Amino acid sequence: MKRLGTGIHEFFSPAGYRQTMIGELGPDAIESLLHAGILARIAYVDRRGLPCIVPVTYAYDGRALYGYSLLGAKIENMAAQPNVCVEVDRVKNAADWCSVVARGTFRRLHGDAALDAAERVAARLRTVAAAGAAPLPAWRTFVERTGGPGIAYRIDVAEKHGRYSVPDNA
Repeated sequence: MKRLGTGIHEFFSPAGYRQTMIGELGPDAIESLLHAGILARIAYVDRRGLPCIVPVTYAYDGRALYGYSLLGAKIENMAAQPNVCVEVDRVKNAADWCSVVARGTFRRLHGDAALDAAERVAARLRTVAAAGAAPLPAWRTFVERTGGPGIAYRIDVAEKHGRYSVPDNA
């Protein structure tokens, strides 16, 4: 592996195989991926001290990620230990991907803030579903599809970084 002056690593492979460039995403690319995504993975620590990771749909406003979920282990554990990590990625294949990891603090929302968060997530899902001609269930939040009482929350992002990989001759 050779470290290039640009902060990109180049992995050399046997003759005839494509090389891969790996590097760090800049601030604009990080923001773009967070704004474009709808599915993230939230990592948290449960009450037993064990790490957990779950997929969630979300909306992002440049400072925080908003979610809307049923009350359950995820919400209860994040409320008890609010330091969380969120990962959003775009994967074309094993050599062509980008990923952002954001660390932040979970906060359960109430009243108008909760209504606003639920609408942000629902609007984001509708926008993406319409653009991709998705089936009708994809237009609605999980809470809407299951009919249970929803809990809105916000992850206040404290830090974020990203990485990417692309074939060098892409």
